[in-house]
Amino acid sequence: MRRAIKIVLIVIAALIILVAAALFIITQVIDPNDFKPQIREQAREQANLDLQIPGELAWQFWPSLGVSMGRTEARIADQQALFAAIDSASVSVSVWPLLFGQVQMDGVQLDGLELNLEETADGANWEQIGPRDKSPETAQEEPASEEPADSGSMEIPLTIPSVVVSNGQVRYRNTTDGSDIRVEHFNLNAQDVSFDEPFPLQMSLRYQDQSDIRMDLNLATTLAADLDSNHYELNPMTLDAQIAGVTINPVDVHLEQRLEVNLNEDRASISDLVLEAAGTRTTGQATVTGLTGKMKVAGQLNTEPFDANKALEAIGEKPIETSDDNALSKIAMSATLAGPENSVMVNPLKITLDQSTLSGSAGLQSLDTGKIVFDLALDKIALDGYLPPQAAAKEEPKGEATAAGSSTGKTGGTEALSDAELIPVDTLRPLLVDGKLRIGQLSYQGIQAQDMLFAVNASNGILKLTQASGKALQGSFKASGSLDASAKTPRIQVASELNNMQLQPLAQLASDKDLAKGILNLKANLNASGNSEKALVGSAKGNVDIGLSDGTVRGLNLYNTLVGGINDMLGRFQALAALIPNQESGKLPKALSEDTKIIDLNAKASLDKQVATLNSLDAKLEKGSISGNGWVNTLNQDFDLRIGMQSPELGGGKYLQQATWPLRCQGNLAGSPAKWCGPDREGFEKLAQQAATNAAKGKLKEKLGIDAEGDTTEEVLKNAAKQRAQEEIDKKLGDKLKGLFNR
Repeated sequence: MRRAIKIVLIVIAALIILVAAALFIITQVIDPNDFKPQIREQAREQANLDLQIPGELAWQFWPSLGVSMGRTEARIADQQALFAAIDSASVSVSVWPLLFGQVQMDGVQLDGLELNLEETADGANWEQIGPRDKSPETAQEEPASEEPADSGSMEIPLTIPSVVVSNGQVRYRNTTDGSDIRVEHFNLNAQDVSFDEPFPLQMSLRYQDQSDIRMDLNLATTLAADLDSNHYELNPMTLDAQIAGVTINPVDVHLEQRLEVNLNEDRASISDLVLEAAGTRTTGQATVTGLTGKMKVAGQLNTEPFDANKALEAIGEKPIETSDDNALSKIAMSATLAGPENSVMVNPLKITLDQSTLSGSAGLQSLDTGKIVFDLALDKIALDGYLPPQAAAKEEPKGEATAAGSSTGKTGGTEALSDAELIPVDTLRPLLVDGKLRIGQLSYQGIQAQDMLFAVNASNGILKLTQASGKALQGSFKASGSLDASAKTPRIQVASELNNMQLQPLAQLASDKDLAKGILNLKANLNASGNSEKALVGSAKGNVDIGLSDGTVRGLNLYNTLVGGINDMLGRFQALAALIPNQESGKLPKALSEDTKIIDLNAKASLDKQVATLNSLDAKLEKGSISGNGWVNTLNQDFDLRIGMQSPELGGGKYLQQATWPLRCQGNLAGSPAKWCGPDREGFEKLAQQAATNAAKGKLKEKLGIDAEGDTTEEVLKNAAKQRAQEEIDKKLGDKLKGLFNR
């Protein structure tokens, strides 16, 4: 028995030595370079590639049996451009298991991979790879031959101890959209590669595109792959990246997650997500179904509170200057991903901004159309804290506008406006939007607003503000508008209405001065066209109706302006003193107040270009009433108004009843109100002459019985002289007649 066992062992050893000797002879005697022509022929027939192998093919015998390849280049048949190349590659199997009929891969190495992908309007270059010599009949898929369960072939390896790809680079160019993407320094290292057990994998690369966006990526994960069920899992997966070209400073990004993809179930999921970048940290999980059809997303994302200015500092941007040092210091988000198929919706969504909370829903209603929808509510916000800090001191004007107005006058001011494109029409035209925003409370420079609602929609290049309403300053407002960007020249239309709002805060906001107060009602309809500041202001047109009650204009007393004009007139025409009541020593007393009290005011104006023409003005004042017209340059704030004023204080005089005294208000709204208005001297002189004429007519009628209605002053005086002369003649004639009869 012992001798038999010994013989068997000797035979086995001899067989092993024989096989080893045969492998050695094969690797030493057969030159693989002799097969280059056959390899090139097969590449041409099977892949439509011209294969060039300037490098050497070499055998490796021990401890692994394998083949190595030097520089190899591939070009699509009959083309000069390089499609793919490698500097070197090798594949090897372990010799010892091979002696027992088992194939155990020892490793795969690939160095210097180069791949050039190009896509044009005619198609992509990789689409030209494949057999070119088969007819349509023979190209049809042939049924696979059935092999017996045990064919006696060697076992196919289930594990590859090492797969290494180094120094790879891929370039993708698309001539239709200008894309030019480069992936360089591509390295991959995988150990114990198997499709039965998870195996570790590391990968790194550098990405750069035509926009000079650069990313350096480093990935470490454990990959589990089930080819039969198309189920792949990366768990855990860690990705570190540095992104440059998007922000001033490169941004470091750290990502941790568990990624699972099941292609048979058309599903992918992310769990245990941690994303850190620029001082922010987001966690969550998400599931995507319908990867190749109607996609549906579900999950949860949470961003921990972060400081916006610190995040900006991390990416190299300037901090946002705010009047409140604590503004933007606490921003957080909680988002639940939910919605129907073919959409990406967040519902509910909660964003915290310091002391304010924005909640509701938002997202892409349709991935096909890209329609954006939102329904959000902001509980409260104080905008003042988010405004830039106020300047320590404002520059004083070098001089005030004169009564005649600035030199630019009615038509000036547009030179300072920009011709630069203002509206991004190419971005707005494809927009599809339907959304609402509610604001519970809003404060801004002392103005409190409540119950605000804004509704917008956009389609076919037309953006509409369908509703803007709310309560403010003890009144309410509402507005609507549209921006039509569908044509070459954008058009804007706005309609707004203010009801019973306090004027004082609005006046202070507009001019930084306490100029006026009262209860304001306003209706405006405006439109403009163009795509620059200058074009929009130059084409602006519309109508404005203004109503003001229980109002006051500060620093301007129109009654005192009237009194000053009358007193000046009395100084030049002292004879009129008898016609004006309540004057002492030739002068009317002025009111103590420096303001004009308005009981009720109504005005209508039209806007053409930058000039608002005041078509009518009618107001009842505490000391009289006014009417008038004029214009205001809304750009440079020049104005010129002609006002007629009646005052009951002057109505007691018999010959000045219902007199309308002309006033002229000119200058600039930035100037002092006390210098805006003055009497129209020429108009006052005409009134004085008319009063004198009426007085003369009255006396003639009273004393002489002459009715001079309709006559001028000169005619009245001539008639009076004639009357007196006739009376003198009659008196003398009468005396003579009496003397004649007495004789």
